[in-house]
Amino acid sequence: MSLRNRLHRQLVGRHGQEAWWDVPKARPNYKGQDMLAQARETLESRRPYRPFGPCDIVAQLSFGFWVSLLGPGGGDNYEMKYWNSSLRHVFKDHRGGRAALYKQFQFMLTLRNRIAHHERIFQRHLEEDLKTALTLMRHVAPETADRHEKYGQVHEVLARRRAVLSGTEPMRL
Repeated sequence: MSLRNRLHRQLVGRHGQEAWWDVPKARPNYKGQDMLAQARETLESRRPYRPFGPCDIVAQLSFGFWVSLLGPGGGDNYEMKYWNSSLRHVFKDHRGGRAALYKQFQFMLTLRNRIAHHERIFQRHLEEDLKTALTLMRHVAPETADRHEKYGQVHEVLARRRAVLSGTEPMRL
């Protein structure tokens, strides 16, 4: 959600309107256009008699849509269209360029999808995954990353993982 909000705000500021994707020079590639069309269709089916605006479309778009804006864009050259013109300003602390950042977000997208689809993740290096997630969160929303490090329980859960998987400690939900 933080990534979505930051990227959207940056693109609104750059293109001067909430529906920045309707500005001809800012239109996403065909995959992005498909995702926007799906978001509109979903909203139309859920609210057939109620109008919706750009903020509703933004909320309906998947994490994958927002991550794709950091990617190469296929033949659309997202590096010039989005990264150089505006999105790089969201990641001021990041060193290493758009491609490296995109690779990290793609990695997180894959992990997120595995978790969402109840796939096994216990064989992964979850400590490294957490470190990557916190690094990315720090780029996008440093206050949220600070709160997570202060109040989050993931470190304790990971510390108990071996004992729970071996059966020496009970699983707690």
